[in-house]
Amino acid sequence: MKICLIDETGAGDGALSVLAARWGLEQDDDNPMALALTTEHLELRKRDEPKLGGIFVDFVGGAMAHRRKFGGGRGEAVAKAVGIKGDYLPDVVDATAGLGRDAFVLASVGCRVRMLERNPVVAALLDDGLARGYADAEIGGWLQEAAAADPRLQPDGVNRYHPAPAGGVPRSDVPA
Repeated sequence: MKICLIDETGAGDGALSVLAARWGLEQDDDNPMALALTTEHLELRKRDEPKLGGIFVDFVGGAMAHRRKFGGGRGEAVAKAVGIKGDYLPDVVDATAGLGRDAFVLASVGCRVRMLERNPVVAALLDDGLARGYADAEIGGWLQEAAAADPRLQPDGVNRYHPAPAGGVPRSDVPA
């Protein structure tokens, strides 16, 4: 996939080249979208509208931290959608992981979640957010146990598939 790649770290350690090779990204200076590696995180930007700010994955702070601490937990729609009841915590494949929000909610209530993301830019953002989450003293341990992101996943022993936040598949058609 072609996208503008920007390294703002100043480290000169080739981290952006490694990232590009890992996710199959090619430099395209004319692309209006950019994947920027900053000193804090990896972010996606619309180059011609800098006021929009970057899109990045953050499980440690911001909205996800608030959702983890004060959210609905088992009462969240995604938790109900996969059938969490009582002590039952299914193993779940989030087949459209995106930025990992649904998977994070499911992991925070105790499910083991495996994430799949086909878009290499979104997968790179998710991978960066997970790496920073794993390194966090507060959530790193349980996040590593609960969340797995592997595009080569063979979903053995999975109890539930979460195809998309909007559903898209009638509940009766989802395998138990």
